Amino acid sequence: MKASNINKSGMLRIRAVNTEHTCPLKDIVYSQRQATSNLIGGIVKPKLVDHKRKYTPYDIKKDVKIDLGVDVNYMLAWRAKEKALKSLRGTLAGSYAKLPAYLYMMDITSPGSHICMKKSINNEFLYLFVALNIFIQRFMHCRAVVVVDGSHLRESYNGTFVAASTIDGVVSDKNESIIKSVTKVYDNVPHYACLHAK
Repeated sequence: MKASNINKSGMLRIRAVNTEHTCPLKDIVYSQRQATSNLIGGIVKPKLVDHKRKYTPYDIKKDVKIDLGVDVNYMLAWRAKEKALKSLRGTLAGSYAKLPAYLYMMDITSPGSHICMKKSINNEFLYLFVALNIFIQRFMHCRAVVVVDGSHLRESYNGTFVAASTIDGVVSDKNESIIKSVTKVYDNVPHYACLHAK
């Protein structure tokens, strides 16, 4: 396109137009449709509302191909899922940041409880101990028997969730450190091993 100013009026007069587009970018833009992780994340977000549903990046790749007619790689599908989950549930760090307020309200509503959250010198979460007053009071009427169980935590924060409760015997897995501790603390109480069926 060629144009010139009309007597310094701020208006332009077009003198010549070439309608043939020779830019190679045009062919790239129109021949390849692309989808971003933000776009895909917005599309798959409703499918991730149910936290029990297994919806893998492979499922996302298949659905994007059907819905949009676009091929996406595994990493793009994975990033899209992560963004959708972050939009739905927030971040893990954000959840940990809410713990102090939650524990404060728990302490107010259940006075006499023992609640302790330990942080590192960098103010990072290390562990949490909760013994509610109602359970402490009832514990005095239970036999001196403890059941110990642990569950490994996944995602960005590793560690183990450990739970203890009372019934009619000390029950744990065959972990040697638990067996050794039980024999020292409860020398007259039988220890039972829990066998997990595969």
